[in-house]
Amino acid sequence: MTAQLVAELAFAGEIGEAAFAFARLEYPALDVTPYRARLDAMAAAVAGTDHLALRRIVAIREGIGGDADTYGDPRNSFLPYVLDRRKGIPISLAAIWMEVGRRASIEVQGVGLPGHFLVYAAGQLCDPFHGGEAIGSEEAAVLVADSMGGKPRLNPEWLTPVTAAEMVRRMLRNLDAIYAEAGQPRAWVHECQAALARAQPA
Repeated sequence: MTAQLVAELAFAGEIGEAAFAFARLEYPALDVTPYRARLDAMAAAVAGTDHLALRRIVAIREGIGGDADTYGDPRNSFLPYVLDRRKGIPISLAAIWMEVGRRASIEVQGVGLPGHFLVYAAGQLCDPFHGGEAIGSEEAAVLVADSMGGKPRLNPEWLTPVTAAEMVRRMLRNLDAIYAEAGQPRAWVHECQAALARAQPA
């Protein structure tokens, strides 16, 4: 597993595989095959084509949602551990929704608010961290205030879907900050960031 592969998968739109790839850089012995199977099984159980069909499986049946108690735990940024613990941070939960949605033929796009992360699931804005609830622009503005401080605010540009590469960059920035704060920087994180920068389209 290499940083270059992480970048290639990210720019190919393979958010799940890119996330699995950088998880294996931290945990070289990790076998991601069972986790792919978990995503397949969740998608197979989805009955319907709207956001509620995804929510019923991912958030309600599987109980996968936000880790408010140990938010800064680095495991919250690694998809295999999010699937094991059934909790994570907004962006890793969004990646799970995207991967289950893709397998179930439901379009899911990531939405990168400042300090929070949402998805469009079948066109509906949803918050995977808070039980996959459908929300509107007013609720999104409150989420920004909750994360960043100040008054509720929402720049319409913040609701523009982001690419898989942008999501991977953000996931790596989160991990870089977590490990740096713990005084345990990871060379592989910096290598992945450099590979993404090199691969950036002109």
